[in-house]
Amino acid sequence: MTIIDHEALNLLDFHKIKNEISLFAHSEKAKQQASQISIIANTEKLITELNRVSELNTILSNNSFFPNLQFEDFKKEVTLLSLDGSMLIEEQFFLIKQSTEIANTLIRFLKTNKNNLPFLNELVSDIDDNKIVTKEVDAILDFEMKVKDNASKELQKIRHDLREKRKESDFKFNRYANELKKLGFLRENEESYFNGRRTLAVLAENKGEVTGFVHSKSETGKTIFIEPSALVNINNDVAELEIDERREINKILRELTAKLRVYAPQLNQFYFLLIEVDVLRAKALYAQKIKACLPIISYEPELKLEKAFHPILFLQNKEQKKSTIPLTVHLHKDEHLLVISGPNAGGKSVTLKTIGLLQTMLQCGLLVSVGPNSVMSFFKHILIDIGDTQSIEHELSTYSARLKKMISILDTVTYQTLVLMDEFGSGTDPDLGGAMAEVVLEEIVKSKTFGIITTHYSNVKLLANKLDGVKNGSMLFDLETLDPKYILSVGEPGSSYTFEVAERVGFPIDLINRAKLKTDTNKVDLNNLLAEVQQQKTILYEAIEKTEHENFLQKISKEKYEVLSSNYQDKIERERERKIELARLADFGQKYLRLLDDWNKNENRKNVIKRFIDGITAETNKRKDLEKQHKLDKFSEKKVARIKPLLQMGTKVKILNSSQIGIVDEIINEKVKITSGNLKMTVNIHNLEIVKD
Repeated sequence: MTIIDHEALNLLDFHKIKNEISLFAHSEKAKQQASQISIIANTEKLITELNRVSELNTILSNNSFFPNLQFEDFKKEVTLLSLDGSMLIEEQFFLIKQSTEIANTLIRFLKTNKNNLPFLNELVSDIDDNKIVTKEVDAILDFEMKVKDNASKELQKIRHDLREKRKESDFKFNRYANELKKLGFLRENEESYFNGRRTLAVLAENKGEVTGFVHSKSETGKTIFIEPSALVNINNDVAELEIDERREINKILRELTAKLRVYAPQLNQFYFLLIEVDVLRAKALYAQKIKACLPIISYEPELKLEKAFHPILFLQNKEQKKSTIPLTVHLHKDEHLLVISGPNAGGKSVTLKTIGLLQTMLQCGLLVSVGPNSVMSFFKHILIDIGDTQSIEHELSTYSARLKKMISILDTVTYQTLVLMDEFGSGTDPDLGGAMAEVVLEEIVKSKTFGIITTHYSNVKLLANKLDGVKNGSMLFDLETLDPKYILSVGEPGSSYTFEVAERVGFPIDLINRAKLKTDTNKVDLNNLLAEVQQQKTILYEAIEKTEHENFLQKISKEKYEVLSSNYQDKIERERERKIELARLADFGQKYLRLLDDWNKNENRKNVIKRFIDGITAETNKRKDLEKQHKLDKFSEKKVARIKPLLQMGTKVKILNSSQIGIVDEIINEKVKITSGNLKMTVNIHNLEIVKD
């Protein structure tokens, strides 16, 4: 079981990652689960989860179709459905129907694409879609979530009688209201409803002129709301029919509930399926946001991060339109520990947090913001000691707290442990703390633990050079401007730039010189040497960066040249075709002139006419052939443009005018190498069509 303590997760700001992911979830249950993402201890389950998120990430990145998961939580409805004697109301049935339709679409989609989405397909391998639930609900409810008239013969009769009674009531009410309105007995707002009964708004002084049942009076007392006597019996009939209608509707809904109760377990499966895929989709959407991917997973301990970014820092910088410096580091069984040195605020702690956060994310089933060629493995323990851990509550000093943390780490470390320790050995006398740091480093190395340690101690840097399995690294620094580069360089330790930074911030020069005199000259010389080496590496790095930039510009220039060259070639081709057309027209003109001369000479005009007609016919046929070929070429171009983006290795294709089906092995320009059974062949794209499963 992988263990990382709660304090470490807080140091890594992992809760911010979970909060971001939960925002991408649709349902409240999925949001809740996303906010509780934790380490997946089972390796098999973890790999399955990572691949499912990766498959979804690929679909979303390619803007490919994926079923809509905007469903409402229907757990309560499913629970109620499973209870004997229960009855669901119209809105609850409609919710179950909608959710079932979404689940059906998802199940069919995943089963249809099982070859491309094998890990997601496992989610529905033992779940079938259900067309009966939607069919039964559709038979009873309309699109407005109302029970249909034909749901039962009794309901149909009741509603027919109800419509007739309401029509009769409306007719009598409107006629009586018009009579009273002409007499001036009614207010402008001539009608209202009380307890479902239609009333007339009669002026108080005329209430004696209107017979009926008084339902209410206005606050001022100037208006009396009266149900006319002539309508009381009809309205009573309407009210009675409405009661009968509701009773019949309840009977129908109760019968529908009983009929669908047998599907409650399957609907429960649908619920958990939709929630799980909702969470997976949220993870994939977050992966898109931070440009994450699934690294190569090694079953042996290895940590090879290429172009890795701290996801939270990446999003912050992106919002501020700033670039984020990528991190590259490689730990393996022969070099499993890295000691990073360099000045404060140079990026050492960010490097530790980046590695710790990415490793934690991976082991929680999340894609990580690294280059696709990165290699990562799973660790049983992730041990983190970053920052000042002084405890006021337990009256522990900084050094005491660091020692206790070290003891805990030493008791746990194995070759399946990742240790990240910041300011290694700090918090006490530098010489004594450095000595303690040395022995702890030696013990960690013996255990074959993977880890990254930051330090300012020269003796730790020197020891790292002597121990097998350990290498030094430093954060690049500009010695002239004293600005950090935030770039990790592996190979040599770095200087702390103590005096240089002091001078940079305006510390008095005489005090700096006095401090140098009080410092061990060997340490000063070593620090100067490290600073010089690091400066040379910075210069070298900048030179490499400049060269890479120049190479990039050359590549752009080459591509621009190729485009211009292609355009020029097209222009030459068009000019060649124009000259051919002019030559053809000139030839046609000469033939026409010769025919004209022969005609004028009156020499066998029938023969001249025949030659003219033959020439015109031949020219017409030639033009038709050219147009036909042009259409074929255009059709081929359009077909290639349509099909080529859909082709990839493994795509099933069929050769036109044959029954042969093959698998795509390689695509070269407009030609495709395919394997059909034991036969390998190369076919033009326009002679293929994609086979859908």
